[in-house]
Amino acid sequence: MRASRKAVCGAVVVAAAAVLIASPASATPASGVAVEPLAQVDVSAFSPFASLPSVFTFRRITLAPGGTLGWHYHDNTVLAYVTAGQVTRYEADCVATTYAAGQGLSETVGPDHVHVGRNLGTEPAVLYVAYLNRAGEPLFVDAPDPGCP
Repeated sequence: MRASRKAVCGAVVVAAAAVLIASPASATPASGVAVEPLAQVDVSAFSPFASLPSVFTFRRITLAPGGTLGWHYHDNTVLAYVTAGQVTRYEADCVATTYAAGQGLSETVGPDHVHVGRNLGTEPAVLYVAYLNRAGEPLFVDAPDPGCP
């Protein structure tokens, strides 16, 4: 039983790594983005999490001045903390909110909550991001620009 649990965990890690390394084709391409995978933990083996999103993925994202994350949405919970610079997030209604170093944010969930993060500043923006997904689910889904400037 222990060996099969290791095999399953290994398969989950390999599948999750594929999601982190190979991002899907962009409807609105990202640019000026560097992603550093920090950790990934699958807690689905613990009974309280068996039916919930249970893969925690942590990344450090650096967004160069003028960079964009591209329009996208998330199917599950995403939390972020800005540690340097600032990031401006536009929602599908074109309303912008800027988050500076020291501020945190949570992303809205689902395809009706398309958004983009942009660095409109003059220094790199750095975010630490935590994603809570089910095994095999993408961290984000690319989306077309809803027509915002």
